[in-house]
Amino acid sequence: MLDQVQRDSIIPDDRLMLPGISHICLVVYDVEKTARHWADAFGVGPFTIRTVETPETRGEVRGEPAAFTLKFAYAQMGPFVLELVETVSDSAIYQEHLEAKGEGVHHLGFNIPGSLDCELEKWDRAGFKPLMVNRRELSQYGWAYMDTESTAGCILEIVCDPALGWWQTLQMTGDFEALKSNAK
Repeated sequence: MLDQVQRDSIIPDDRLMLPGISHICLVVYDVEKTARHWADAFGVGPFTIRTVETPETRGEVRGEPAAFTLKFAYAQMGPFVLELVETVSDSAIYQEHLEAKGEGVHHLGFNIPGSLDCELEKWDRAGFKPLMVNRRELSQYGWAYMDTESTAGCILEIVCDPALGWWQTLQMTGDFEALKSNAK
């Protein structure tokens, strides 16, 4: 596998290049219930659960400003993270998936170095538009779900934010123990 310096030296700035999958996301109706099921049935965990509120000034759905609140659960599974997501408020993307397909795989996530705007420009030149964008306070960082279902078989998420790899270094046992005790 290429390290970042090798990758940067051989991949043109204008070419899409996905690294290994960082996470697989399932859209669910209830994050806590689903995390508890994965822990009990499959031994996956510990999970960290958090709620993310995105104001209209930093969120977009299909190119239009949008505010949304999402609840996430994360657990490390070997080389990648299992991410569960639940809509708390105003996220048409997840509701559409739930209505059309029910709970299940929503997207594959990839950590991409560089700024979100530069990466979105590359994807646009390649013919892919973002379905949903969430920018951080520093707008060059964030993530976007790309409209790739018809060509890749699923939505691909580009994560251009060094801070969003936080789950890979967390000690998540406290959240998992709380989750297990709430299940009883």
